[in-house]
Amino acid sequence: MTTIATTGGGTAGHVLPCIALFPDLKENFNRIIHIGGNGMEKELIPALGIDFFETPVIKFDRANLLKNFKIPFILSAAAKEAKIILAREQVDVVFGKGGYAMLPTILGAKKLGIPIVIHESDYNMGLANKFASLYANIVLTSFPETKGGIYVGNPIRKEIFEGNKNNAILKLGLDKKKKTLLVFGGSSGARVINDVIFNIAKELTSKYNVIHVVGNKEKRRLFTQGYVAIPYANNIQDLYALADIIVMRGGANSLQEVTMLGKRAICIPLPKSKYSRGDQIDNAKSYYKRGLINILYQEEFTPQRLLNEIDTIINQKEHPVQRDTPNGEIVKKIMELI
Repeated sequence: MTTIATTGGGTAGHVLPCIALFPDLKENFNRIIHIGGNGMEKELIPALGIDFFETPVIKFDRANLLKNFKIPFILSAAAKEAKIILAREQVDVVFGKGGYAMLPTILGAKKLGIPIVIHESDYNMGLANKFASLYANIVLTSFPETKGGIYVGNPIRKEIFEGNKNNAILKLGLDKKKKTLLVFGGSSGARVINDVIFNIAKELTSKYNVIHVVGNKEKRRLFTQGYVAIPYANNIQDLYALADIIVMRGGANSLQEVTMLGKRAICIPLPKSKYSRGDQIDNAKSYYKRGLINILYQEEFTPQRLLNEIDTIINQKEHPVQRDTPNGEIVKKIMELI
């Protein structure tokens, strides 16, 4: 009996790629478990019937460096917990998807001599993956330009190709005759994007249906005919199918999904700051160079600029849909290791 432990969490970017691999992993392993922290993985993974185990998580604090002195102590204790879980569950291989939630499991696996595969979604390797790469047997990347790994692409949930636009129209009560604008800012939303959309909602809805994924933290409400706000998109495949144009951040998973579906997209990447290493800018530039998206940098992201950009590209031809996901190749790399 073979068992794989996937690990990662905190944000959708570290959880959904693992979920995308589950169908292929089930064909090759008798059992899958997931080890993570107390982020969204704690709800999403068990809902799929996958056994979930939690370990403590501590993040590197870019805004307050003094807080980071606790990292070695908490991480060491968490690694001991992960080691116990891995040994008890008789795990044969670990697949890490990035983020600080995976580090205890990576360290525990290394101590037990369990093979480790890690995957980087972003253009530049994040701090957690840089650390994990010191212990990994194989490092996989989503961008051909990324150094320090084998390029395979980003795992994609196959259901994104199975969206039904009529489901979204009926559920949200939208006008079938209008084109549809889909706006989202990642799993937590994006206040800067929300501010601009709220400002121009009436202008937008005079021409388009607007579906706005505002994030769970957004408390403001807007009531305008043709505008629908939702906190989180559980049925993102239906929204993708309906959307004629997408306004989004520059997360690697979202960029891959939107461009594989051939959608017209305007990306407003999260800028570099004490809270971000600027990875979304590099992600977006890579897709822009391939002619797959348009970019509006946050410093030039104004209501009028967005209106102009939407009107410019709304009638441009969509790109061809690319249905060949890298999921099978990623699982093949894992199987070759064991």
